[in-house]
Amino acid sequence: MDQPAKQMQDPTIQQIIDAMPERFDPHAADGVDAVLQFNLTGEEARNFYAIIKDGACTLKIGQHGSPTMSMKMSAQTYVDMVMGRITGQEAFFRRKLTYRGPINLAIRIHRFFRPPETAASA
Repeated sequence: MDQPAKQMQDPTIQQIIDAMPERFDPHAADGVDAVLQFNLTGEEARNFYAIIKDGACTLKIGQHGSPTMSMKMSAQTYVDMVMGRITGQEAFFRRKLTYRGPINLAIRIHRFFRPPETAASA
């Protein structure tokens, strides 16, 4: 009997965070000047924020004093979103994600960062 193909292991939260600047797509974020706060809960809880300005993305650990948008979700939900298993909209409607900030920014955020598997080949 054939064994199913091995599924690639997901990157860790830290690997995802560390790779965000490399996965950033400046064309998708053209004209964006924003601070995106990520508050991840659970076993791999993390608080970090991305400063998107002038076609660049800078990451900082911790809480920003006044982010343009803040999102709160479990670390697993974040991994699932990054890996494309669930969209931000699905996570929001399933109450796995809460956010504060402009809706027009919230619906564009997924375009700002390429998935991990395409970042290495870009």
